[in-house]
Amino acid sequence: MPEEMPRFDGMRVLVAEDEFLVSMLLEEMLGDLGCEVVGPFATLASALDGAVSDDYDVAVIDLNLAGEKADPVIAKLAERAVPLAIASGGFEPGLVHKPTVRLDKPYSSAQLEQAMTRLHEALQARN
Repeated sequence: MPEEMPRFDGMRVLVAEDEFLVSMLLEEMLGDLGCEVVGPFATLASALDGAVSDDYDVAVIDLNLAGEKADPVIAKLAERAVPLAIASGGFEPGLVHKPTVRLDKPYSSAQLEQAMTRLHEALQARN
């Protein structure tokens, strides 16, 4: 009998990802986990607007959005104490935001599931 995937029904995930196909796949994988996607946002400006105004529980942010570093978005999420997964093909060690989960590209659905579990735990600890 296959193991069931954890369900995060109703957990709203802010997604900032500039690669269209990666974004579509991420949305699908999050949906399979029971999450609701806020976004996705493909540019720094739209991601920052979403981080400021949208209602979400956790976030998955690509470190590089259309050639711009997502640092302002990450800083806004830190201000709001939002649990965050940073997805990147090249991770930068200087990022300081807790809780932060590192999600190295390319990632599998199992790796995303692990990241979402850690973000969910951080969200529960915050509430």
